[in-house]
Amino acid sequence: MVSKMTFSLNAIFASGFRRSSDNPSDHVTREERLTAKLARFAQVPASQIFDIEPTWSPVGLSQEAAAEALKQHGPNTSVAERPLAALSILWTALWNPFNVLLTILAIVNIATQDPATFAVMITMVVASTGLRYWQEMKSMVQALRLVRSIVTRVRVVRVVNGRPQELEIDQKEVVPGDILAVASGDVFPGDSVLISSEALSIAQASLTGELMPIDKTVRLVAASESEPFHLLNNDNVCLAGTSASAGNGRAVVILTGEHTYMAGIAEELNRKRPENAVQMGIRKVSYVLLGFMIVMAPMVFIVQGAVSHDWKGAIMFAIAIAVGITPEMLPMIASNLALSAVRIARQKVIVKRFDAIQNLGAVRVLCSDKTGTLTIDLVRISSSVTPAGEDSDLPIKLAFINSSLQTGTRSPIDRAIVDYVCNHEGSLEGDWQNDWHKHGEVPFDSTRRLLSVLVAKESMDDDGLLVTKGAVEEILERCVSVYRYREDSVSPSMSNFKLDSSCWTNLSDHDRRDILETAKRLNEEGLRLVAVACKAVAVKAFMTLTTADEDDLVFIGFVSFLDPLKPDAADAIKELSKLNVQVRILTGDAPAVAAKVARDLGLLDTTNVSLVSEKSDEEASNSVDPGELVITGPRLAELSKDKDAFAEAVERAVIFAKLSPYQKLEVVKALRAGGGGRAVAFLGDGVNDALAIRGADVGISVDSGTEIAKEAADVILLEKSLHVVAVGVVQGRITLLNTMKYIKMACSSNFGNVFSVLVASAWLPYQPMLPLQLLTQNLLYDFSQGSIPWDNVDPEYLEAPRSWGAMSIIRFMVCLGPFSSPFDIITFCINWFHYDIRTLDSPLVPLAQTNWFLEGSLTQLFIIQFLRTGKIPFIQSRASLPVVLVTFGIACIAMIIPYIPKVNTALHMTPPHPEFYAYLVGIVASYAAVVHVVKTLYQMKFKEWL
Repeated sequence: MVSKMTFSLNAIFASGFRRSSDNPSDHVTREERLTAKLARFAQVPASQIFDIEPTWSPVGLSQEAAAEALKQHGPNTSVAERPLAALSILWTALWNPFNVLLTILAIVNIATQDPATFAVMITMVVASTGLRYWQEMKSMVQALRLVRSIVTRVRVVRVVNGRPQELEIDQKEVVPGDILAVASGDVFPGDSVLISSEALSIAQASLTGELMPIDKTVRLVAASESEPFHLLNNDNVCLAGTSASAGNGRAVVILTGEHTYMAGIAEELNRKRPENAVQMGIRKVSYVLLGFMIVMAPMVFIVQGAVSHDWKGAIMFAIAIAVGITPEMLPMIASNLALSAVRIARQKVIVKRFDAIQNLGAVRVLCSDKTGTLTIDLVRISSSVTPAGEDSDLPIKLAFINSSLQTGTRSPIDRAIVDYVCNHEGSLEGDWQNDWHKHGEVPFDSTRRLLSVLVAKESMDDDGLLVTKGAVEEILERCVSVYRYREDSVSPSMSNFKLDSSCWTNLSDHDRRDILETAKRLNEEGLRLVAVACKAVAVKAFMTLTTADEDDLVFIGFVSFLDPLKPDAADAIKELSKLNVQVRILTGDAPAVAAKVARDLGLLDTTNVSLVSEKSDEEASNSVDPGELVITGPRLAELSKDKDAFAEAVERAVIFAKLSPYQKLEVVKALRAGGGGRAVAFLGDGVNDALAIRGADVGISVDSGTEIAKEAADVILLEKSLHVVAVGVVQGRITLLNTMKYIKMACSSNFGNVFSVLVASAWLPYQPMLPLQLLTQNLLYDFSQGSIPWDNVDPEYLEAPRSWGAMSIIRFMVCLGPFSSPFDIITFCINWFHYDIRTLDSPLVPLAQTNWFLEGSLTQLFIIQFLRTGKIPFIQSRASLPVVLVTFGIACIAMIIPYIPKVNTALHMTPPHPEFYAYLVGIVASYAAVVHVVKTLYQMKFKEWL
C-alpha cells in the first residue's frame, strides 16, 4: 500500500516538475477555487451529487460517456509530457552574480594579457555552471523516467452493455464522474467525494502530517455545527494520492489531472525557486562592487592619463585597478562552502546546494513539523484512567482484551495497547491475558466508531463480558451505568474479574458531565482518547453478535495515547535557543496535540517567543498574549484577507495547527518578510511540507522523507533530529563569518589601494606600481586569504544569526580602507624625499615601485591578524595554524620576489635598500596601532565587527 501510494504521488509530482507556467495564478486563489468546486459536491447528500452534473450517473458512466469525458478533460496526468527545457536550465545555472563577476574579471585578465588567470576564472565559471546544470537536469530526467514507468490500475464502476460492472483500468483513463470502488490499499487517482463507506479510513499523513488514519464517511455535518469547509478536514473528501488503509467504499471522481490538489502543489514547486537571504545579500554586494569598479576605474584612467600623458599605459593601469577593486579569488568562497560541506557531512548532513550552508548561518527562525522531528512518530500509551481521571489499570486491561482478540488489521492504537500490556506484564498481574477467549465480535466501522468483542473465561461457565472500546461520545451514548472503583483498589484483578451490580451505579447527568469534562481536560493536554465500556452477558444467549447488542453498557474509563517526545528534543530546543534561533511548529495535526508538544518543550514561554521587530525579552513578555501562541489553518484563512492582520498573527504564533500545504508556505513567506527580512529554515519530510521546504531560505528534509520533500530540500539529514540542525547552524555561521572576513578584508584593502593610486596618479610623474606588479600583489594577498576557511571564529560571533549585509560591507570598506592610504603616502614620501625619485626617467623608478609593492603587501598580510577578529590579536584571539602559516609564507614570498633572478626582471623590480626595512617595520607597526584604535571606535559606534 505504501509503495503504491508513493508511486502515485511521485507520478503526480514528476509531471509537475516539468510544468512551466508563463503566467501562474496565485496559489491561494487556486486553493480557494479548488475548495469551492469540491465543496459544491461535498456539501450535499450523496444522492444529490448526480443532480449537479446531468451526465453523471449513480451506476457509473457509460463507456461512451467516459470516452467523451477523456477527450474533454484529457488523461489523468498532471501535464502532458514535454521536452526538457535544457537551454532554460543552462541559462539559469549560468546567470548568477558571482558568475557575472568572475566572467568580467576573466575578460579583464585576458585584456591585460594574463591568460593563466583568465583560464582559472573561466574554469570556475564553467565548473559552477556545470554543477548546477547537472543537478537540475538529473532531477528532471529522473522525474521523466519515473512518470513514464508508472502504470497504476484502479477499479471503477462503468455501464457496459447496459449493466454496471466493476472494471480495472489505467489511472490515466479515470475521468470526472467515474465511480471508484475503493478497498484497503487502493490509491485515489483523483480528488473525490464519497457516496458510500464501510469502515473506510484513509492515510493522508503525506498531506496533513497526522499519524493516525482518518475515518471517512458520507455523513454531512449540520450547518449550525460546521466550520468553514476545509478540504483536508472534511469527512467525505478524499484527495488524489491518498490511500485507503482500512475498509471499503465508493467515491465519485470530481477533479483529475492538473486540476487536482496535488497537481496544484506540483505546479507551485515547479515555479522559480525564491531568492534566499544569502543570495540577496551576495547579489547586493556584487552589484556594489561592480558599481564601485565602474566609477573608480575611469577616474584612475583620467587622472593617470592627464598626469603622465601615456593614455595607453593609463588604460592598462585602470584595468588593473578594476581587477584590484573586486576580490579576484571569488572561487575561494566556493572552496569555503565545499570545505564546510565536508565538515557538516561528518555530522550526518548532506548538503545538496552549497549556498544553503551560509543560509543556515543566517537562519533566525526554524519552522519544523512535529511528527518524527520532535516526537518519535509512534503511538504510545500515556495513561489508563477512571472516569474521574484517576490512574487505574482496569481500562487498559479491558482494552487489551478487546484489541488482542479482534480480527482483521490492527490499527496503530490497537498495536500500542497490545505492546504496552505485553511490555508491562509484571505490573499488570502477569499471565492473565491468555485466560480470556472470544465468542463473538462486532468489527469497527467509521460510522459507529466502536469495536466490540464478546469474551469469557473457561472457569466462568456461561458468564461472559462484552468489551467495547471507541470514541468517547459514541461509547457514552450507549452507557447507562458507570463503574465505581473501590477506594482500596482502583485496579481490580483480571484473574477473577466479574462485573456484578455491586460494581456500578446508574449513569446520572452529573456523571455524564464529569466524564465529558475529564475527556475535555485530557484532550486539552494533547492526548488522544479511547473510551472503554463493558457489560455482563450470558454467552449462550448470543447466536450472533450485532451492533444492537452494544447498549446498556457500563462506562469503565479512558486509555490515552500520545506520540512521545524524542529524548533529545528538549535539549535540541535549548541548544537552538542559545543560538538565538526561534522554533515554530507547523503541523497538520490538532491544535491541542501540537500545543502539548510545545508546552513540554518550553516553546510556549511568552518571554521567549516574540518575533515582532525582534523585541527584547521584557517587551516580548508584555506584548504576547498566551492565547495568540496557537493558531489554526481555518483562522489563518480568515485573516488572509487582511495582509497586516495575517502578518501580525504569524509573528506572534508559535504553534500553527491544521495547516494545509499552501498555508505552510504562506506562513514561511510571512516569517521571511517580517523583521525587515529574516532568514527562515523549514524542516519537513512529507508531500505536505514540500511547498514550505522550497519556499524557505533553507529547506531541510530527511533521508527517510518522501522523494518530493527531498527533491525540494537544500539539505538532507541522515538523522531526523533538531540537534543535527543546531550543528548545521553553527557550521553555517562559521562558514558565513569566514566568508565575510574575506570579503570585508579584501574590499577594504582594495578600497584603500584605490585612494592611494589616485593620490599617486595626481602627484607622481610615474606609475606608483606597474599593472603587472599590482596584479601580482593582489594575487599574493588573495592566495593568503585562501586559508580563511580554516580560520577560528570567536565563540561570541556564533551566538547570533549572521547574514550578508551590503551596507555592513560598504561601511567596513569605507571606514577601514582609507586608513591604509596615509601609510602608502608615507612610502611615496620616502621615495620622493629620501631616495629623490621625482621624474619619470629616473633609473630608480623600479626601486620606488618595489618599495610600495613590499609595503603594500606586508601591511595587507600583517593586518589580517587585526581584521579577522574584533578582539586583540595574538592575546584575546588567535588565528588558526593554517592562517598563520599561509600569511607568513606569502609574506616571505613577497619579500624574496625582488631578489629572484628573472622573476624580478619580468616584474621590473629591484632589491630595496637595507635601510628601507627599518622604515617598513615602523610603517607596519604604526598601521597596526591605528587599525586597532579604529577597530575599537568602529565597534563602539556600530556595535558590530564582522
